[in-house]
Order: sequence, then C-alpha cells, then structure tokens
Amino acid sequence: MAEKVLANRGLKTKKKVDEFLKLSFKKGMHNPFLMKDMDKAIERLKAAIKNEDRIMIFGDYDVDGISGTAILVHALKLLGAKVSYRLPHRVENGYGLSNEFIEEFAELGVKLLITVDCGISCKEQIDLAAEKGVDVIITDHHTIPEVIPDKAKAILHPGQPGCDYPFKGLTGAGVAYKLACALITDQCNAEDREKYIYALLDLASLGTVADLGPLNDENRIIVKYGLQALQHTHWHGLEYLKSLAGIEPGAKVDINTIGFSLGPRINAAGRIDNPYYALQLLLYEEEENDKAKLIAEHLESLNRKRQKMVADALEQLENRIEDDQDGASLIMAWDADWHVGILGLLAAKCVERHNAPTIIMQDFGDELVGSSRGPQWFNLVEALTEHKHLLKTFGGHTQAAGFTVEKENLEEFSKSMRSYAKDKLEHTNWDPTIEIDCELADEDIDDGLVNFLEQLAPYGIGNKQPVFLIKNLAVDDVRCVGKEQNHLHFKVHTPTKRLSVIGFKLGEHEPFLRDNRTIDLVCYLERNEWKGRTKLQLRALDLAASQG
Repeated sequence: MAEKVLANRGLKTKKKVDEFLKLSFKKGMHNPFLMKDMDKAIERLKAAIKNEDRIMIFGDYDVDGISGTAILVHALKLLGAKVSYRLPHRVENGYGLSNEFIEEFAELGVKLLITVDCGISCKEQIDLAAEKGVDVIITDHHTIPEVIPDKAKAILHPGQPGCDYPFKGLTGAGVAYKLACALITDQCNAEDREKYIYALLDLASLGTVADLGPLNDENRIIVKYGLQALQHTHWHGLEYLKSLAGIEPGAKVDINTIGFSLGPRINAAGRIDNPYYALQLLLYEEEENDKAKLIAEHLESLNRKRQKMVADALEQLENRIEDDQDGASLIMAWDADWHVGILGLLAAKCVERHNAPTIIMQDFGDELVGSSRGPQWFNLVEALTEHKHLLKTFGGHTQAAGFTVEKENLEEFSKSMRSYAKDKLEHTNWDPTIEIDCELADEDIDDGLVNFLEQLAPYGIGNKQPVFLIKNLAVDDVRCVGKEQNHLHFKVHTPTKRLSVIGFKLGEHEPFLRDNRTIDLVCYLERNEWKGRTKLQLRALDLAASQG
C-alpha cells in the first residue's frame, strides 16, 4: 500500500523516499545566494545598516504580504537597521506600489525601499524612485511582466529570466524569508544564525499556506517546520489569535489551522479595514501583550463581519447566476455594494460551486475593480492579457487575478470575456475528476497506515493528500451537521470496524444515503482529534451505491 502511494508521487527509489519522508531543514533548504541578485541585495542592505539609511518595507495587504513584511522588519530590527513599514489600504490606495507612495517615501527621506509580494510589475514606480534617489530591492513571486523594472537595485524573484534558483514556487513570504536568511547568514555567528532563521519559520509558513504555495521542495520544509514553530509560537499576537480561534496552547496545528482559522482572521484586516492591524499583531514584542490581545480581538470581530458580508453577497450573486444563461462558461457580476475586499472570496466560492471561471466586481462609478478566480482548465492571466487593451490595470496568477476596468469598456469586456471562456470550454474537458491512489481492504485500515500517511504531510498543491476507494460499506447513523446543516456525518461498517465519516459540503447526499445503505466511498484516511481524544476517521470526497 505504501509503495503504491509513494510511486504515484514519483518516489520509486530508496534515496527519493528517504529524502521525502525524512525531511531535513538543513539538507533540504537551498542556499539563498543561489537566487539571482541576492548578493546585490545583501550588499545594499549592509551599506544601509552601516550608514543608518532609512529603510522602508512595502508589502501587500494579504497574509502573504503581511507575514513577509513582518519577517523583514523583525530581521532588520534584529541587526540594528533603521526600518519603517507601509502597507496599502485596499479601498483608499488600491493594490500595489503607486507613484504617490514613491513621492511620500522620498519626502520622508527613505534611501532604500524593499517591496514584499509586489513590485515586479511596477517599472514606472521604480523608475520614479530612481529619479528621487530611492534605491529599490524587489521581492516578489507574481507573474513576470513583459518589461521588468530595470532600475531596481536588485530583483529577488525565483522565476525571473536568468535566475538559476532551484525552486520556483516560493510565495511572497517565502522570498522575503530567503532574503532574511541570507542577511542573517551574512551578519550573524553560527549559533545566532540558526536561532534567528528558525524563529521566523512560523511567519513564513503563514504566507506560504495562505497564498496556496505548492507544498513541495522548499515550501514543504518551510511549512512542516513552520507548523511545529506555530504550535508553540513565541509571537504573542499569534498566540492570542489562536486562542480566539479555539486552538488550545500547545495543541497540534496543521495547514487547515492556517487556511481556515488564522489566515482568514489575518486577511480580514486587509479585506475590510486596515491591514496595519494584522501586521502589528505579528510585530508586537512580549512587553506589548495588552496591545496584542486587543488587536487579536479586533481581528476576530472583523472576521465575523467579513463572514456576514460574504454570506449576504453570495445569496444575491447566486440569484443572479440562476438567471444567467451564459453562467456555464463564465460567471460575471458586479454591484456597487459588494465590498472590494470580499470579491475574491465570492469568486472562489462560485468556482467551487459551479466549476466555471468567475469575475466579480465592485462598481465605483467611472470604473470597476474586479477579482477573478478560475478552475484548473482556465488561465486567468492569459485571459486578461488577451483583453489588456480594455483594462486599466491587471495582474495575478493563473487561477487568481485582479484588474480595474473603466465603465465605458465594461460592455465590450463582458461580451469578449464570455466569448473567450466559451471557446476555451468547447475545447476543454472540464468535468472535475478525483484521482484515486488505490483501493483499501478492511485489513489495510489501521493506525499503521495513518502513521505512514502523516509522514507525507503537509498536503496541498504539489503534494496531494492520498485518496482511497473503499467498497461495500454498510451505512447507518446518517445526519447533516454544521451551522448551515450542509455537512454530512455518518457511520460505515467494514467486516471488522465501525468508522466515522465526515463529508464537508456533502449534505445534499443525505437522501441518497438513506435510500442506499451499502456504498462505495472515495475518501481520505486521517485522525480526528477532539477534546483530547483521537480516533480514525474517513473524510468523504464522493460516494456511490455499491454494485455488489
């Protein structure tokens, strides 16, 4: 069984298996100086520290940008740098680095600007910075534009032309972490070097998981060791936030802790309020405990408000989709009352429900700001690039992108995008499928198999959780659970076991299970920990009536 699962991941030799299962931080992490321009960045930073130049860290307003900004602020303060930080306000400033920010930094006497999770598409702004006497180090991971900012002092981007860095999948926080590692390696003795590099891992894991970085190569190491650090985090703000999310001190954490508990709470600040709240939470030192607690409580309140905003807007959106005959190929909708900070969440939920590329916009009058999400078969960057003549700005990733369109171009943009998506759909097999690793027999389902599966974690893009098929399971105790009664919980019987099954967002299958008492189940095999008790559990992905 184990050999089959490993082989499905291309791990067919003892060496590859050992490297994957016995994950080593020291052996697995790449030398940060392999990244193009890293030496230039470190030399400029060393000079800035020596000369007491004012350094400005400018990050994005999401978890990736905020955690990456926190990493560099901590590292630079540790080394005695004169450092400040700035984040854009989503509504007041929009996304990314603007000319106004460059003017502001020049007036403040900033000599060195470091971008985090942004900057690679800001040639105009970097050129202006050079004119103003502000050196710029770009750290980014977004899609490389046709023209890059050639006046930057250094560009740290593993995917840029001429960069031989072995791993291209770092997120914004990951690139910032590599810069911090390089600086600490250059400036600290061996003992302090290891201590400080490990101290920043939980922050790096926040951005890597929240930004859906592929969990292979370096990212897998960052997240695995980062989760261990997060379990006993020394950042007091994070500990308070964990508590508000119902996570006991010292309790085991996994990628779901970040993806569904901490990440949304941190993101809430940048979505519907001021991202500085989230950044401050990650920067507070021990003597600022009271402030950290207050900010954690504010983020909790913001997240609840954000949840209600999404639920209300989603109900409106679903009603519109029912009337949209072109919804099968592309979903596009806009409203003046849909807050720009929740557009991406609405789009993501639509993709999840309808498996169609989705564009959601807030109408600001003369222009609309949009966020788009897409299924695997649809490349959003390619789609928006095809329509760049109609857009004021755009950027992002293959499955997540943002843009601004002027109202006068909206009708043409809408028609053309729908036509583009329809053409893509006609030439694509878009039915979602689940790849099964292997079928499990009754005797395979035990703690030994779960112990093995836990060695493969953390799971995510690039390291998918093994999927199993179990046939001829008798079903009982079927019920819907959850706040919205949209999750499914039931019990199944094998010849020797009775196991609990949870099916998230599978509540619609309850009538089917009541009519079909013997099923075949596609599922994950995992442990469920609840109130100090641990037991084996199946997490349902799909089910069907047994054929005998």
